[in-house]
Amino acid sequence: MQLTEDDLYRSSTQFRNWSFTASQLAAQRLKINVQATERVKANVARLRAQRGNDAVDNGMDTVMDKENGSGTSGANTPDARMQTVTEINCLTAEEELKIVNEFCERAIALGNHYSFPLNVVATCIQFLRRFYLYNSPMTYHVNNILRTIMFLATKVELFPIHVSQYAEGAGRNVTSEDVLAPEYIIVQSLRYNLDVRHPFRAIKAGHMEMLEMARGKYQGPAGELGGPKEVQAKICGLPVKVGAQAMKMPEKKVEERIHAAYGVATNTLRTVAVLTDAYFLYTPSQIWLAAHLLADEPLTLFYLSLKVPTSSPIHSKLLTTLRNCASLISSHRLYVNASLPAAERDAKEAKHKAEIKTLVQKLKNCRDPDKVDLVKLNQAQKRDAVQGDALEESKAKRRKLAREGYEKESDAFWGPELGKKAE
Repeated sequence: MQLTEDDLYRSSTQFRNWSFTASQLAAQRLKINVQATERVKANVARLRAQRGNDAVDNGMDTVMDKENGSGTSGANTPDARMQTVTEINCLTAEEELKIVNEFCERAIALGNHYSFPLNVVATCIQFLRRFYLYNSPMTYHVNNILRTIMFLATKVELFPIHVSQYAEGAGRNVTSEDVLAPEYIIVQSLRYNLDVRHPFRAIKAGHMEMLEMARGKYQGPAGELGGPKEVQAKICGLPVKVGAQAMKMPEKKVEERIHAAYGVATNTLRTVAVLTDAYFLYTPSQIWLAAHLLADEPLTLFYLSLKVPTSSPIHSKLLTTLRNCASLISSHRLYVNASLPAAERDAKEAKHKAEIKTLVQKLKNCRDPDKVDLVKLNQAQKRDAVQGDALEESKAKRRKLAREGYEKESDAFWGPELGKKAE
């Protein structure tokens, strides 16, 4: 039995646990948003009530002091100072997704800051998108989570960096404990699935195959074309664009065309496709073919026709899937802006930054107060774990003493075991 890349992918945790339909993604994000909104409002209300009770207690002390002749004016009592409780304006599911998307883009800048390789940055972005599929930015702030996820990605992708060195590069106020504190929460949310299948290796293989076709050395399936020379003649006669007239090109020019398409498609994968939901909706092979379809459609369609003949019943279905994936990638803001005039692009970017700034400010006012300080939360969890271990140890001692007591009572009634010496 010969396994293909698709067979291997379908056995991965990425396919089993992180593959969704568009409707499933939307429903999951809405569910998490509703849960987080309810939790934030409940926790803030509890905190306000607690502060109100403390203020009342302090106010009673002030009144008692005043009756004793040491109090102050009634204008300074808690009732006069307390603000009106307002309803918290929480983020919507769409706004949360916009914030996550923005910080995915910032992950690229963070990776460039550390000079991390492409795989580390791409894995970090996918970890971030996976994490916020089951958590809300209102619960865990994206800035803190991104910092830790990038460090986690360096370990997963075997590009180790010491945590103190990483923290030093993250900013003056960032400590090693800040980086490590959310790590367990993140790994739990990722379901301990740390394997991410990227399309980068697949597009390199496809690129090499296309070069072999142009050189007349292709050894793969050729369908009705026959042998390598027929494939070479066909690829050298492809039109430059869909609908254009076919024209014969020399081998060197075809190779340049293949290199150019590979460069454009690879850049699309690393700067745009990785920022979308493509990894949740499509396989790595479909993602690279979709990016290549955007770069050079006639070349990609010809390559696809060799792998899946047009006479095959799945050819049209596969092509529809690739076009849907390409549409998702090409609809991203960065892809659209790249083709705009500089003035229009700058105007759109300025508008986008203003919108994100407003959302980030809104996020500051609707954060879960119980999850703000992740370092203290991590320390509290560790203390609970130690206390829990101590509790389990005391239980074990009690059970041991009870077992020994039962054995003595049994020996007293039945007599000792044959292997034991009577006392």
